[in-house]
Amino acid sequence: MNMRIFLIAIMLFISSGLISAPELFNKYFIEAASIAKPSVVNIVAYENRGKNGKTHLVRISYGTGTIISKSGFIVTNYHVVKKGDVFKAISSDGTNYDLQLFRNGKYYLSDYKTDLAVLKLNNSDGEKFIPLKLSDSNSLNEGEWVLAIGNPYGLKQSITAGIVSSKGRDNIGFTDIEDFIQTDVSINPGNSGGPLVNLHGEMVGINTAIRSASGGFQGISFAIPSNIVKQVCFDLTSFGRVKRGWLGLVAREKSVSHNKESKTVEVMSVIRNSPSDIAGLKQGDIIKEIDQQRIDSLGALTKIIGNKGVGSRIEIILSRNGKIIDINFVLREKEEYVRLQSELEQLFQYYGVEVDEDAVTGKIVVTYLSPRSPYKDIEEGDVIVSVNNKKISSLENFIEKYRSSDRKLHNITVVRDSGIHEIYFEDLNNE
Repeated sequence: MNMRIFLIAIMLFISSGLISAPELFNKYFIEAASIAKPSVVNIVAYENRGKNGKTHLVRISYGTGTIISKSGFIVTNYHVVKKGDVFKAISSDGTNYDLQLFRNGKYYLSDYKTDLAVLKLNNSDGEKFIPLKLSDSNSLNEGEWVLAIGNPYGLKQSITAGIVSSKGRDNIGFTDIEDFIQTDVSINPGNSGGPLVNLHGEMVGINTAIRSASGGFQGISFAIPSNIVKQVCFDLTSFGRVKRGWLGLVAREKSVSHNKESKTVEVMSVIRNSPSDIAGLKQGDIIKEIDQQRIDSLGALTKIIGNKGVGSRIEIILSRNGKIIDINFVLREKEEYVRLQSELEQLFQYYGVEVDEDAVTGKIVVTYLSPRSPYKDIEEGDVIVSVNNKKISSLENFIEKYRSSDRKLHNITVVRDSGIHEIYFEDLNNE
């Protein structure tokens, strides 16, 4: 039953005098909550602490998880679990569950670019769990009523309600790939990883973040759409990682000369042997559209490409020297990512930086800087000439120097706008 039929049904019931508007809304809210609650678990994260071989578990955080399969797979936010060593999941009826280890030696698989993680309940006795049905988030309407179920401040199975304020929010700065549902549903620390559900009790998103100066709810909250959740969880449970389509270029926002408020996206560098390189994109190209969607910010570019899988065919409309050019090509997975996966993942997780080789010069460039990176002296497009005072000549050479320094960056030398800059790194990961 879609929302239009739902609203017509409400009007008919009310006009017939059989039920009042508040009673009818109560009915749908109660039914939606009762459907969703059995699929929601509270997640408690513990850290191993101790000295001289003696360790004990210390609770460091709590959050929420949503059961998405009968076998016990749970989706939550990566930030809920990233610092934990051991986890407990508590179901709606109070049952405590241990979690299963994955092949990576951790209790979770994660996609830090969308801030999603997958865990698995231990069901050695063959117990069948109740998964929450995922709705098509593209069919969600602004103004539609939604509920959030979670564990705010450790208050288990709390339910709040509100409406969808907007869709497709990017450039927020919470995650690297952003396509958020914005709502006015009250969520607080502990709600992260819990479902945003429609009035049919179906998941339309995963509650992830709030916009707040105080750390508590102030009227704006954000959820990851269920369509993104579905694809990320499928890849994580099938391949252990997200097989994301790769464009292979570095871009920057540029103000239009006659209108400082208007932005264009300009190609700064094309990565060697990337789909963009093979398709013929060049430095200085202005990206106008991708798949008939206007590109007027880096956030828009990242959102569109970041949500496309390997093998996706895309159409790019670009401007080159005043001429409009139409290019079609297929995205593929980055080969270097597969070959050097652990180092590139750790480099990004620790420092918020991605690097690669320029197609024309062969030099190592910063292809992406996460909005969450604490190292704001780095800029996308920087050419890296040395790592930890050692010169580099290729991506493999960069990784070799990184490995030989115990996977730590102490300093890098970059060339930017013909100037040489020295950038130093603090070890924030041991704080």
